[in-house]
Amino acid sequence: MINIENLSVKYKSDSDIYTAISGINLTVPDGGTLAIIGPSGCGKSTLLKVIAGLIPDYEGTVHINGEAVNPKKQTIGFMPQNYGLLPWRTVYDNIRLGIKIKRAPELLDRKMLKKLMRQLGIEGLGHRYPVELSGGQQQRVALARVFALQPDVLLMDEPFSALDAITREEMQDIFLRLWHKFNVSTIFVTHYVEEALYLGQRIAILSANSGNISMILDNPLFGGKDIRQNPEFFEMSLKLRNTIKKDWNQAWES
Repeated sequence: MINIENLSVKYKSDSDIYTAISGINLTVPDGGTLAIIGPSGCGKSTLLKVIAGLIPDYEGTVHINGEAVNPKKQTIGFMPQNYGLLPWRTVYDNIRLGIKIKRAPELLDRKMLKKLMRQLGIEGLGHRYPVELSGGQQQRVALARVFALQPDVLLMDEPFSALDAITREEMQDIFLRLWHKFNVSTIFVTHYVEEALYLGQRIAILSANSGNISMILDNPLFGGKDIRQNPEFFEMSLKLRNTIKKDWNQAWES
């Protein structure tokens, strides 16, 4: 479970103090997924970095499974936009990297890693380097690395934004299969309304200029069969898009 109360982050410069996020309150239950949508510069990435333990200076509380964020004690899977693969390491070594950093030798189960790679369609790519892979293949390697950790929580920062539409949908389906298997509490940031509807049990909309959450919506379509072909999916996408535009326009005009 992820629980956030009254979270605020401020950045100091030589002449000013900039508020990145302010008064964030969020809860993601065990095994739940939350999609976050917001315009550029509204604090989405800052929020993920706080939960990941990468930004320790903040106001408010952030708890993972009832305890304050502590990457040394908790296993936090974090997928940045650029996948975070090391170009000088092979695919197999990139996948094992997180496990080595956490010093969790019990997770270095070769059979489990090979099974995970097979499920992601990269079993035969273990000896290659990231530069030899397509964008979709690099994304699969990044997914293998975070799920191999068997994390307490999973944080994803626009994980599929660099992919073409068909590959993006394929990766969304692969993610859901793994998420169902590992049952990990997940927060992911996206610019795509359809992606939020497909992957998020709940959807949080960040305000355009105040760094806070303007609304949180339950997603009744989550988990439905073939929901992309469902007329309700199209209707809800349009409704959500209009809601977001109205909210952001009001924020920019104020």
